[in-house]
Amino acid sequence: MALKYRADIDGLRAIAVLSVIFFHTGILGFSGGFVGVDVFFVISGYLITSIILKEILSGKFSISRFYERRIRRIFPALFPVIAFTIVIATFLFDSISFESFGKSITATAVFGSNIFFWTESGYFDAASFTKPLLHTWSLAVEEQFYIFFPLLLIAINRFSKNRYLEWIVGICTISLLTSIYGAYTHQVATFYLVPTRAWELLFGSLLSLEVIPELKSNVNRNIVSIIGLGLIVFSVFSYNESTVFPGVSAIVPVLGSTLIIYSGIGGGSSIVKKLLSLKLLVFIGLISYSLYLWHWPLIVFSKYLIFRELTPLEISGIILASLIIYILSLKFIETSFRGTEPIIPNKKKLFILSSVIIVIFSTIGIAIYLQKGMSYRFSNGVTTYNSDNDPMWIKSAVNRKRIDEGKLPDIIGNNISTPNYVLWGDSHAEALITALSEEGLKYGISGYNMADYRQCRPLIGIRQSNEDWNEVSRNNNVIRFIYNHHEINTFIIAASWNSGGGRNLNDEMDKYSINKTYLDFMRTGLSRSINILSQMGCKIVLVTDVPRLTMDPNVYFFRSRRGNKLINLREILESPNEYYANNKNVMAILNSVGNKKNIHIVHIEKMFYDGDLSPIKSSNSLYLDKNHLTSEGSRFVAPIFDDVFTQIANNSNLQSR
Repeated sequence: MALKYRADIDGLRAIAVLSVIFFHTGILGFSGGFVGVDVFFVISGYLITSIILKEILSGKFSISRFYERRIRRIFPALFPVIAFTIVIATFLFDSISFESFGKSITATAVFGSNIFFWTESGYFDAASFTKPLLHTWSLAVEEQFYIFFPLLLIAINRFSKNRYLEWIVGICTISLLTSIYGAYTHQVATFYLVPTRAWELLFGSLLSLEVIPELKSNVNRNIVSIIGLGLIVFSVFSYNESTVFPGVSAIVPVLGSTLIIYSGIGGGSSIVKKLLSLKLLVFIGLISYSLYLWHWPLIVFSKYLIFRELTPLEISGIILASLIIYILSLKFIETSFRGTEPIIPNKKKLFILSSVIIVIFSTIGIAIYLQKGMSYRFSNGVTTYNSDNDPMWIKSAVNRKRIDEGKLPDIIGNNISTPNYVLWGDSHAEALITALSEEGLKYGISGYNMADYRQCRPLIGIRQSNEDWNEVSRNNNVIRFIYNHHEINTFIIAASWNSGGGRNLNDEMDKYSINKTYLDFMRTGLSRSINILSQMGCKIVLVTDVPRLTMDPNVYFFRSRRGNKLINLREILESPNEYYANNKNVMAILNSVGNKKNIHIVHIEKMFYDGDLSPIKSSNSLYLDKNHLTSEGSRFVAPIFDDVFTQIANNSNLQSR
């Protein structure tokens, strides 16, 4: 049963899709454009629930017909996008990116990409510009929701005396509260998964129940709709990637969308309704689904090719290309499956064809994954680096497991000597293992590896509130280890000092501290660490962070080698000015807390700016990703520790006398 058409809802779709596109393309001011997806959720919940309820109440609802409509709406536009990304990625992507892409193909084909991208959002996860199907997570959320929601409505109709309001309000409330809690404790899962996103669709569903009295005057419609539009505009222009989202923050665009839809129920007019009913916005809204599907792969492949952000002209070209592809897709594919005379009118045949295509795409994705990205696609032996094939990182992973099992940590350097120093910090400390091992062999000394990759900075008492494991306990174990090993006289401390701004941190030793910045937490935690170690008579070595790359080195090396282009790491290395500007506050803290007699600061960045980068050959890379060194990179920076190891060796000789 068709609903009365509302042009303003298509206009609202246009606002949603343009917000998303402008956010993805980096247009200034649209830092919160990702909330366009939330607007889509509300619209979808309202329209589809309205259709289902009307058919249930009239006794005409059919699960198979409902899914048939979903297939005719979703699949004809989605499948060409998947096929397109497979073809382009086959020619563009390096083996690591292509292997991950293979898994995303299968996940997208079976509408599980939200779960896949949630599990893929690990510490060494690939950059978003190697994920052309990343945006399908929202489509997966909707389809998973609509697997169960129609069944719930049928059950309520049959067994709960049509008490739709109580059920939907109850489920919506639980989902919203879970989202609010999860945004601070498990933010990635909360962002991607249905249980914490369902409330957004259910806000739209509540409107479809028609239990809220209609607005009778245009004055009230204007007030409500203007507030609604204001809430959406506010979130689009004020939110950014550091906003804790979804949770409480998502209520703003969701409520805004709900108010706009509500203001137009029952007819009447408003300024916002007239605005959203403009022909251009309505047209964009009508093609919003295809624009959403096509714009992201085009952005991903463009960025992969050009190594930089898009210019306004290139952004316009992508939007135009999306529009042209939509027109072709509509004319030759989508229209054939919809309308009064579809190319496959038989429902059973449509289901079979859809299943076959899903199996084909899933098989292709599995094959790419099982063949580890099909590196044989290229004849020039292009090598990519990751934590699974670099010997330093493989060994470090084994060490982390040993520590978690309560065993002694690995020994770095000369295994014959008694360890007398400790490496402490996060994954950026782990990246120094080869360097310290080389120095240890050179000077005949060794140390313990107590580094931990899980963003476990050496900040006593400070922990991330959204992690399942407790880094406070982990760091306390390091200190306890030192108390039991009196032969240790030096601590080498390294970390990703300047990447904590988006973390949710707590001070476990000062639970009443509020309104602290990451820098406050760093200063407090590091001061505690240094004071404790100093009291134990330990020498302390603080290591600054390595310069970061402006793009993934695997992509750079892969593209350069394929194009026989001269490799120059400085092309993608942040400049000295950028490095020192980005690390200004961190350097001030390191210098402040390190202004003691027993503390030495190693400026590792000098190896990259004052040293010779010629060791970078066509067969190796100094970087694993944008900010972690490979074994080769670690070996490259080893000489910067000569003075440190000379001092450790001298201290060891004095103690042995």
